[in-house]
Amino acid sequence: MGWTYNTPEGTPTEGPQITAITTTFTGFSLILVCLRTYVRGWIVKAFGHDDWMIMVSWLGACTYSTCTIVQTKYGLGLMSLDDMPPENVYNFGLVQFIGAPFYVVGIWGFKMSLLLSYMRFVQGRFYTASIAIAVVITLAHIAFACVFLFLCTPIQKQWDPDVTWGHCAQGVPFYLSFSSLTICFDLLVIGLPFPVLLKSKIPRRRKVALLMLFALGIFVTIIQIIRIQTISSLANYLDSARAIQWSIVEANIGITITCIPPLAPLVKYFSEKTRTGTGSGSKEPESRYALRTWRLRALGSRGNHDIDITGVSQGDSTDRILGAHGIVKRTDVVVTRQSVRKADAGNPRESGESIEEELLEAPQNGSTSTNV
Repeated sequence: MGWTYNTPEGTPTEGPQITAITTTFTGFSLILVCLRTYVRGWIVKAFGHDDWMIMVSWLGACTYSTCTIVQTKYGLGLMSLDDMPPENVYNFGLVQFIGAPFYVVGIWGFKMSLLLSYMRFVQGRFYTASIAIAVVITLAHIAFACVFLFLCTPIQKQWDPDVTWGHCAQGVPFYLSFSSLTICFDLLVIGLPFPVLLKSKIPRRRKVALLMLFALGIFVTIIQIIRIQTISSLANYLDSARAIQWSIVEANIGITITCIPPLAPLVKYFSEKTRTGTGSGSKEPESRYALRTWRLRALGSRGNHDIDITGVSQGDSTDRILGAHGIVKRTDVVVTRQSVRKADAGNPRESGESIEEELLEAPQNGSTSTNV
């Protein structure tokens, strides 16, 4: 038996290639989603709605990918329409019908995740615009899913060849319209943060990096254009293999691009460990996520003092990058001094001992708070 059910060995099909591509892209996007979850949940401790939404997006893309792999066993990828076993047509159409709404969930989810990410740092009219765009995109994708489900009347006409009554809307014009609107939504979502970032007061290098990361979304638009070309040349239901394959690539690339910006703290963490070293003789790494304490000894005319300075450096989640007054970062420093008197406070300094200035002057239990 060949790759496709009910076909002889050696029947030409692209089923294995479609399965390999589907598994690779879906697995890679899963790795990035897991890394994002780790960073947002454990490193910066700022897990939010955008992180939940990217999980929903991946689940939709994964389910669609699973349906595609199953569909290859029923004929998706066959090189010739004559090789399609009649007994496979029912299951072929049914699996495609089940998978289509999950594709819509996949491409809707990563757009919503990006918009929810923008809402973390935008204010005013940009925040309102993000909400409005999110509502429009959500309503449009609900409409897309409904059309996928109710393209034929009765519904089972989409997968059951024995249903000869009823009618179906023309699928190709709908798919072309759907893809064209999706391109518009992609460009809208990609372009939304650019005015905010250009006016922001963050360092230029970081600004350029963020702009380049968001610009990666153009790849999704390019994939959509390629997908439109494959849809416009459909001749029969077996020709949908290319369009389905590009749909899987589109959804997973969108998820991948959405997951890249939140991974910046993870890159910083490992770069710090690389610079400071992790060997037994290395110094404690200057990690911005660590609680660090330094002990200073100041010798003064009033005796010896032990000063404990404890600094707490917060992660990226506490830096309001685009607040109302630019970059705001808070560092809390607690300074504690303990006096250690000599046994005989009245004894003069020994001969040859230089008079040292008092390095630090602070109250017994003082604390300072510095805002930058």
